[in-house]
Amino acid sequence: MLNIIGLGLRGTKSITLESFEVMKSCDSVYFETYTSISPGSTMADLRNALGRKLLEAGRDFIESEKDIIDESRDTKVCLLVTGDPLSATTHNQLRLDAMKAGVEVRIFENSSIISVIPGVFGLMHYRFGPPVSIPFVSRSFFPTSVYDKIEKNISMDLHTLLLLDLKDGKTMPVQEAVRILEELERRRKGRILEPERDICVAIAVSQPGQRLVFGTMGSIKKSGVEGNPAALVLPSTLNDSEETFLNEFAERL
Repeated sequence: MLNIIGLGLRGTKSITLESFEVMKSCDSVYFETYTSISPGSTMADLRNALGRKLLEAGRDFIESEKDIIDESRDTKVCLLVTGDPLSATTHNQLRLDAMKAGVEVRIFENSSIISVIPGVFGLMHYRFGPPVSIPFVSRSFFPTSVYDKIEKNISMDLHTLLLLDLKDGKTMPVQEAVRILEELERRRKGRILEPERDICVAIAVSQPGQRLVFGTMGSIKKSGVEGNPAALVLPSTLNDSEETFLNEFAERL
């Protein structure tokens, strides 16, 4: 059996009692480090709480799938995922392939950055378009499709959650993400990511040290605000409630 367990955003503090009991009953427990970031001590805290070894599952292990699926045929296996396990295509693909291989799969849901971000800023969930990922770029890799996705959301008056790429256990620096947005605007010669456009920055959501700020892209750049893990929101037109909530729940820079 394969148990895919969401840890939520608070590390051991957001694990349900049922999930913890399942972890204790499994023959192998894998901690996934590929798709998202947990609070720094989560793996050590879990190891101490369970009194057992946790196996680290990186990108190659998760994407190859074969080893974990084969192991799940005859033993009880846990895969621990920060956030919600069904928010990422990676885990749904693993779920599907395991089921096709005749392996029983159980899912234990939890909160994720996608489900929490709208509420922390006081924005309405139903007014968000599809999330957009901002990847690390280089001279040879600079996908402008990011701009197209943002533009489509804006054209429908929908807010856009910007998920920042991961490297070395951290999200992309906020200021680097802002520079990429500026460069996208320059390359596409558009008028949707100008310095006057408002942008929201969420740092360490649901964790000690959480910080929520918003302002124009120009003011966010000037402030030098940083933190990890981070995510951004490009708000569309705010309704009266959203405007009130955002001004109360977040710090304007």
